Amino acid sequence: MAAINTGNNLLYIILATMLSTIAVSGIVSRSSLKHLQLSLQMPENVFVGEKVSIKISMKNLKRIFPSFSISVQDPDTSRMISLSDLARRLFKGKRRQSGGSEPADGAMFRQIAYFPILRPGELRSELMVQSFPRRGLYRLQGFFISTRFPFGFFRRGEHIDAAGEVLVYPNVQAISSFFHLLPFLPGHLEGRHVGQGENLLSMRKYHEDESARVIDWKATAKTGELMAREFAREEESKFCLILDTRIHGKTDKAYEDVFEKAVSLAASIAAHFIREGAGMEFLTPREHVPRGTGMNHLFRILRSLSVVKYEIAKSTDTQNPWHHGSFGNTENAQEIKQILSDKVFKIIITSKPRGSFSSAIWRSSHVVFFNEL
Repeated sequence: MAAINTGNNLLYIILATMLSTIAVSGIVSRSSLKHLQLSLQMPENVFVGEKVSIKISMKNLKRIFPSFSISVQDPDTSRMISLSDLARRLFKGKRRQSGGSEPADGAMFRQIAYFPILRPGELRSELMVQSFPRRGLYRLQGFFISTRFPFGFFRRGEHIDAAGEVLVYPNVQAISSFFHLLPFLPGHLEGRHVGQGENLLSMRKYHEDESARVIDWKATAKTGELMAREFAREEESKFCLILDTRIHGKTDKAYEDVFEKAVSLAASIAAHFIREGAGMEFLTPREHVPRGTGMNHLFRILRSLSVVKYEIAKSTDTQNPWHHGSFGNTENAQEIKQILSDKVFKIIITSKPRGSFSSAIWRSSHVVFFNEL
């Protein structure tokens, strides 16, 4: 306005310089952000609160021009958001208020990776250390890259689409020594029936159609008749961990914290017994993990616990909460019925009152109530 009013050539030159600075800044910064390749690497198994290393790599695919002063951050942590992004965040916030396994902070990484310069064809990596505050599934929404090059007056940013996810397992802690005293023995137990075991069950007379390997020569010498050995059949001890996610009435923030403690306890119990070599099953009203052993089986249980949600109990659950039809699905109804009998030892974590247990379940289970956590 001063240049137009006064007709001063010097002011016209200053105005032209300022306008050209904006134009040059936009062209150069756009050139720096072009033809960049990004990747993110992180550990396969991540637990709540555990410090993990996240590696962000960037490669300049340009053949001639370098890229300068590039910042990389998660779109959820970027301050430069659109109205659609803001609406999406508000919608996510409403969903989180309903409870469940949606992370409170959905950002995959919360720090900014900075690359001062990337020469043509150069690949550089930045290492960040962070932890995840809640269990659940975290999805990568892409990358937001920006630069202030060349003058630092303006920031230009672009969104790069990318897909990926990480499953954060519940917190695993050392369990109380009381669980070591439970009437549960890992491994094989000696049965009362004849089978292909290693422990001697009884001695009997030898039959002609049997193999000579079963003959006990010491007993034969004492009795003067051919005697055969019978071995006890080895039976595997059966153990099931049950997390009852059904609740009664309304929920609040305090109850969500109690439920997270219950999930963490279930993960800790599963990790403890599987590391001791025990075989176990896992059961919730929505899922049944069959019996298994080893670390692969443990991570299968942990994956289930990572996304488990609590739900309001139905009227049918209130009337008969421990009926086999209220667990799992119709395909494995017979297995669920066997688990809920007195033939399988169970550790049950539940919010149900004490009077809701049948005698068969009560005498074959150790029950941990939510209000005791």
